[in-house]
Amino acid sequence: MRAIWKSSISVLAALTIASTAVPAQAAAQCGDLNLLASLDVKTLPSGRPAIDGMIGDTPETFLIDTGGVFSMVTSRTVRELSLKTTRANMSLIGVNGASTDTVAQLPSITIGRYRQQAVYFFVMKVRDDPSDKTQPEFAGLIAPDFLKNFDADFDFAQNKLNLISPDHCEGKVQYWTAPATAIVPMTMDGAGHIKFPMALDGKRVNAMLDTGASTTTLNLTVARQQFGVDPNAPDVEKVGELRGGYSASVYRRRFKTLAFEGVVISNPMIHLLPDMMNGPAAAAPRTGSLIREDRGIPEIILGMSTLSQLHLYIAYKERKVYITAAGPTPGAAALPQ
Repeated sequence: MRAIWKSSISVLAALTIASTAVPAQAAAQCGDLNLLASLDVKTLPSGRPAIDGMIGDTPETFLIDTGGVFSMVTSRTVRELSLKTTRANMSLIGVNGASTDTVAQLPSITIGRYRQQAVYFFVMKVRDDPSDKTQPEFAGLIAPDFLKNFDADFDFAQNKLNLISPDHCEGKVQYWTAPATAIVPMTMDGAGHIKFPMALDGKRVNAMLDTGASTTTLNLTVARQQFGVDPNAPDVEKVGELRGGYSASVYRRRFKTLAFEGVVISNPMIHLLPDMMNGPAAAAPRTGSLIREDRGIPEIILGMSTLSQLHLYIAYKERKVYITAAGPTPGAAALPQ
């Protein structure tokens, strides 16, 4: 679920586990990389990355969502663990238009070696049938409110998420070798979303990095106006519809290249979604991935169909993303322990 602030809000202090996330030794001045946690990443059926954690004494799976805002648990998790809920003084709106202003108090949350007692997570409204015994993909999600306190190193080839202290010498982060590295300056909006420029078929577009999205999506209006895409053309396939307080068709098309400086992905398949702000669905509930929050309009959302092919080192403090192709390289250096 990708979510945004619905209005100007006073953030609840209890909603972040970041206050205890970084141990005291991580506060050192400029130095070498300091690995704080190395978490095993598993791929969910939807193709998205997840890690194992604990709610109280119960093992649970958490989606890692750089396109979220606050960490969340599902309504099913709330029911199954009998979690106490209350109203927040804010609302979050998901990509499908569903909103929530409910928070749940967790007895504790444990991620790697980090643990916090009595923390509040937003409740993600999902279909919850008590008679349904199907195992859900995840119990909750970990969002930028947690991740931005670290350098988040996504090594998809090795199925690892490494949390690294941000207190290191600036620019001295690439511990692995690769034929080409893109060092991309990024901006962050108030929700913690990562945005940066890149090139699609040689044309500049503004991108948002979203591990919580299964596929990479392009704004349909941008696709038409900048790339001459015709939804009725034979190289464009209709693959579904968005449904909520509105209905809109979703398409996909194969492009030639996605490029981050010297790092290039060839022949990417990209989904085409309608412009929620200016198109027919303008009156619909605004979603996290398509809202125009600032001048860095996210015309393209980079989801896991693209990101899984990359090694991403997100230096939140530096405001840079280090990008290479995924995959082990002979002679690659090990991450300092």
